[in-house]
Amino acid sequence: MPAARVHFRAGFATVDITSDPARQRVELSGYAARTQPAEGVRDRLQAAVLAIAAEGEAPTALVGADLCILGAEAVERVCSACPLPDERILLACSHSHAAPSTYPLIGCGDPDPGYERWLALRVGDAVRRAVADMVPCRLGWGRADTAVGLWGNRRDPAGPTDPRLHLLKIERTDGSRTPVCAVWSVACHPVVLGADNRQVSADWVGVVRLGLPWPSLFLQGFCGDQNPLRRGEGELGAWAGLAAAVTNLWSTTPTATTGAFGWRRRALEVPRLPGDVTGGLPAGEAMARWAAEVARPGQAVPPTPAVVTAWRVHNGTAVFWPGEPHLPHALELPAACLGVGHTGASVGYVPERVAYARPGYEAGSAHRYYGFPSALAPEAGESLLAASRQMLTELG
Repeated sequence: MPAARVHFRAGFATVDITSDPARQRVELSGYAARTQPAEGVRDRLQAAVLAIAAEGEAPTALVGADLCILGAEAVERVCSACPLPDERILLACSHSHAAPSTYPLIGCGDPDPGYERWLALRVGDAVRRAVADMVPCRLGWGRADTAVGLWGNRRDPAGPTDPRLHLLKIERTDGSRTPVCAVWSVACHPVVLGADNRQVSADWVGVVRLGLPWPSLFLQGFCGDQNPLRRGEGELGAWAGLAAAVTNLWSTTPTATTGAFGWRRRALEVPRLPGDVTGGLPAGEAMARWAAEVARPGQAVPPTPAVVTAWRVHNGTAVFWPGEPHLPHALELPAACLGVGHTGASVGYVPERVAYARPGYEAGSAHRYYGFPSALAPEAGESLLAASRQMLTELG
């Protein structure tokens, strides 16, 4: 679909995707140190759907869900329940570490197939409603430095961080300029709530959403190495400052009824390092399970399928990557391009090449929890970046 100057149509819908621990066992995802199931609900989880298209063309659905990670089975279930072809559905997770497991992270909560089936039906219905509610609309991208001081580089306090807030403002073309939705993004792990938390929650993403005066959809940036600076439930209130920043950016972002619109999608295979050794593993059931079921010490490891998507919408662009990309990859994209992580079936962490010199958790051992025999190879992120640049070039 080549980019061209077109009129826009969009529709929006939301659905509650909270799994209630009072009614069934809920295993939360994200922390190996959390060994007990959820015991309550702190705040409700949501999936938001933006259906968007050029006038006269078939829509694409962007789904933003308060989930940690999606596995291939969960992606297949959700897509099969939606009324659009798979290639026209983008499933993005906020990466909350207080959401039900939807990926078989070893030692971090097992997925519940019943919840995944229910989730798929709920999201599929929301996609139908968003498509049915599509109307002529105005679009505009806004970008601003947040200056809220809420997150930073977790690998290196002096390392790169990104204060940028990205906003796609969508409003009706009628005289009221009624908001359709705000699509907003920053790059930071939603881990204000730690491993001791046993309450279902959207974490800081939910705090921001509640502070916005119009419907919204959150997209997680390239947050693999970005964390909140202050953690613990008492720190969640500070994130209301980000809601104020989103609101201010909305008020200053112009929109237009016509502009460029196009998208590209690439299916790749990203390389992995040879199989990791099993000696010197941390004690515990999770690593024993990895060594017994997954490890392939010293052996060649097949590449992992990965899908990358690029969008050009009016005066802005976005690329959507699977897994947890490190921020430096986003800084290699064009300045006005939004990098979105945690899209589709996860491939694990996607570190930049220099991170392998001091691998730590992300480039050194996280693959074990993800259920892979080894980390992605240093060139994996570069191949995703090259594909992204090529698609953006094609989109003009």
